[in-house]
Amino acid sequence: MISVFLAWLDLLEVSRDRLHCRVMIHESADVGAAEYYWADLVGIDRALFGKTILKKHNPTTVRKNTGTAYRGCLGIKVRQGAALYRRIEGAWYGIVGAVSGSDLGNRA
Repeated sequence: MISVFLAWLDLLEVSRDRLHCRVMIHESADVGAAEYYWADLVGIDRALFGKTILKKHNPTTVRKNTGTAYRGCLGIKVRQGAALYRRIEGAWYGIVGAVSGSDLGNRA
Protein backbone atom coordinates (compact mmCIF):
# COMPACT_ATOMS: atom_id res chain seq x y z
CA MET A 1 0.00 0.00 0.00
CA ILE A 2 2.86 2.38 0.80
CA SER A 3 4.39 1.77 -2.65
CA VAL A 4 1.08 2.61 -4.34
CA PHE A 5 0.74 5.79 -2.27
CA LEU A 6 4.31 6.83 -3.14
CA ALA A 7 3.72 6.10 -6.84
CA TRP A 8 0.62 8.28 -6.67
CA LEU A 9 2.60 11.10 -5.05
CA ASP A 10 5.25 10.71 -7.77
CA LEU A 11 2.52 11.01 -10.41
CA LEU A 12 1.37 14.22 -8.73
CA GLU A 13 5.01 15.42 -8.70
CA VAL A 14 5.29 15.62 -4.92
CA SER A 15 8.99 15.64 -4.02
CA ARG A 16 10.26 13.31 -1.32
CA ASP A 17 11.59 16.23 0.72
CA ARG A 18 7.97 17.23 1.47
CA LEU A 19 7.25 13.90 3.15
CA HIS A 20 7.25 13.46 6.91
CA CYS A 21 7.51 9.79 7.85
CA ARG A 22 7.16 8.11 11.21
CA VAL A 23 7.41 4.44 12.20
CA MET A 24 4.97 2.97 14.72
CA ILE A 25 6.11 -0.36 16.12
CA HIS A 26 5.94 -2.54 19.22
CA GLU A 27 8.82 -1.99 21.63
CA SER A 28 9.63 -5.71 21.61
CA ALA A 29 10.39 -5.64 17.86
CA ASP A 30 13.63 -4.73 16.08
CA VAL A 31 13.08 -0.98 15.83
CA GLY A 32 16.32 -0.17 14.02
CA ALA A 33 15.76 -2.77 11.30
CA ALA A 34 12.22 -1.51 10.79
CA GLU A 35 13.41 2.09 10.42
CA TYR A 36 16.02 1.05 7.84
CA TYR A 37 13.42 -1.02 5.96
CA TRP A 38 10.94 1.85 5.69
CA ALA A 39 13.64 4.43 4.87
CA ASP A 40 14.87 2.22 2.02
CA LEU A 41 11.34 1.63 0.72
CA VAL A 42 10.42 5.32 0.78
CA GLY A 43 13.81 6.51 -0.47
CA ILE A 44 14.41 8.96 2.38
CA ASP A 45 17.37 9.10 4.74
CA ARG A 46 16.49 7.47 8.07
CA ALA A 47 17.74 10.55 9.91
CA LEU A 48 14.91 12.58 8.34
CA PHE A 49 12.19 10.38 9.86
CA GLY A 50 10.17 11.70 12.78
CA LYS A 51 10.47 10.15 16.21
CA THR A 52 9.47 6.48 16.21
CA ILE A 53 6.37 5.69 18.24
CA LEU A 54 6.82 2.61 20.42
CA LYS A 55 3.76 0.61 21.36
CA LYS A 56 3.95 -0.89 24.83
CA HIS A 57 4.49 -4.64 24.94
CA ASN A 58 1.56 -6.57 26.39
CA PRO A 59 2.59 -10.22 26.91
CA THR A 60 -1.00 -11.38 27.40
CA THR A 61 -2.06 -10.27 23.91
CA VAL A 62 -1.75 -12.88 21.18
CA ARG A 63 -0.36 -11.05 18.13
CA LYS A 64 0.29 -12.58 14.73
CA ASN A 65 2.56 -9.74 13.62
CA THR A 66 5.75 -10.93 15.32
CA GLY A 67 9.11 -12.28 14.24
CA THR A 68 11.80 -10.90 11.97
CA ALA A 69 9.32 -10.03 9.20
CA TYR A 70 7.42 -7.60 11.47
CA ARG A 71 8.32 -4.02 10.58
CA GLY A 72 5.58 -2.05 12.24
CA CYS A 73 3.53 0.56 10.45
CA LEU A 74 4.64 3.65 8.53
CA GLY A 75 2.77 6.93 8.70
CA ILE A 76 3.35 9.46 5.92
CA LYS A 77 2.26 13.09 5.89
CA VAL A 78 2.85 15.59 3.09
CA ARG A 79 4.13 18.94 4.31
CA GLN A 80 2.26 21.97 2.98
CA GLY A 81 -0.38 19.63 1.61
CA ALA A 82 -3.36 22.01 1.25
CA ALA A 83 -2.77 22.65 -2.47
CA LEU A 84 -2.23 18.93 -3.04
CA TYR A 85 -5.46 18.17 -1.17
CA ARG A 86 -7.37 20.60 -3.40
CA ARG A 87 -5.90 19.00 -6.55
CA ILE A 88 -6.92 15.53 -5.39
CA GLU A 89 -10.37 16.72 -4.35
CA GLY A 90 -10.87 18.39 -7.74
CA ALA A 91 -9.84 15.21 -9.54
CA TRP A 92 -12.36 13.18 -7.54
CA TYR A 93 -15.11 15.69 -8.27
CA GLY A 94 -14.26 15.36 -11.96
CA ILE A 95 -14.36 11.56 -11.82
CA VAL A 96 -17.65 11.46 -9.93
CA GLY A 97 -19.18 14.14 -12.14
CA ALA A 98 -18.24 12.20 -15.28
CA VAL A 99 -20.29 9.18 -14.23
CA SER A 100 -23.68 9.23 -15.91
CA GLY A 101 -26.86 8.87 -13.88
CA SER A 102 -27.57 5.46 -15.43
CA ASP A 103 -24.38 4.07 -13.86
CA LEU A 104 -25.37 5.00 -10.31
CA GLY A 105 -27.31 1.76 -9.80
CA ASN A 106 -24.16 -0.30 -10.46
CA ARG A 107 -22.29 1.05 -7.45
CA ALA A 108 -21.63 -1.03 -4.38
